Amino acid sequence: MRKAKFIYIRPEIVTLGDHLSQKRYSRAFVEYFLVPMGAAIWSADPRRFEEMPACMFARFFYNHGFLELHDQPQWLVIQGGSRNYVRPLTQPYQDRIRLGCSVRSIRRRPDHVEIETTDGQPESFDQVVVATHSDQALRLLADPTDKEREILGAIPYQENTVVLHTDTDMLPKRRKVWASWNYRLPRESQSAVAITYDMNILQSLKADREYCVTLNQTEKIDPAKIERRFVYAHPVYDPQALRAQRRHAEISGTNRTHFCGAYWGYGFHEDGVNSALAVGKAFGKGLADV
Repeated sequence: MRKAKFIYIRPEIVTLGDHLSQKRYSRAFVEYFLVPMGAAIWSADPRRFEEMPACMFARFFYNHGFLELHDQPQWLVIQGGSRNYVRPLTQPYQDRIRLGCSVRSIRRRPDHVEIETTDGQPESFDQVVVATHSDQALRLLADPTDKEREILGAIPYQENTVVLHTDTDMLPKRRKVWASWNYRLPRESQSAVAITYDMNILQSLKADREYCVTLNQTEKIDPAKIERRFVYAHPVYDPQALRAQRRHAEISGTNRTHFCGAYWGYGFHEDGVNSALAVGKAFGKGLADV
């Protein structure tokens, strides 16, 4: 088993920027490798990325094998996308899933939870699982407790504009260096990550065109080659957010309310799954019961 690095870091105090400064890492290493790599992974503001807790950054890189020079893990994708596993998983209760039914508010009562939606009168339930972003969860609560305000409010999200397109000018000039992730170093500092994913490489697409997904550079893309536009939000991590994560049990599983989402971990799909498993555990259910 590999020995973890940076185990001496005190996450409540040391940010990534502080650690890099204390250890006298070169600015070239920080600005041309570490920040681009981290900002691309977390879709984060490059100017704020060094505020991330150093231990969180190190643990993520260690767990994913990024600290190894050789034999790094192979990234895999599911052929056909998430629909290929979502449909089989939801098949047993598909008739009970409501689509296009937005929740307006959640109010906790002594003996039930009252959910108000856009399609009718308030409905009563025994428990509620709030599987949204932290800021969305806080807005949904009609009666948030002080702890819910403190904890959910300590993990903010940042929006990123996302465009699906076929403009290969957003990729490096030399085709032989095209990669799954292509980070752009802007000449001037900007508050959002600039990256283009080559989806043909990333998802092994066999297509007659190069499909790309670009973050926060819409004005540089040929409008005639834009397929779809989206706005996504990603969690922002700093020491305050890390402290809030450790208080998960103070609000989840109490007051007939459970919270799950990727923000309880590193912000990725597997973290959302882990948080869902934690909610299942509160009901005495685990993977063996699926």
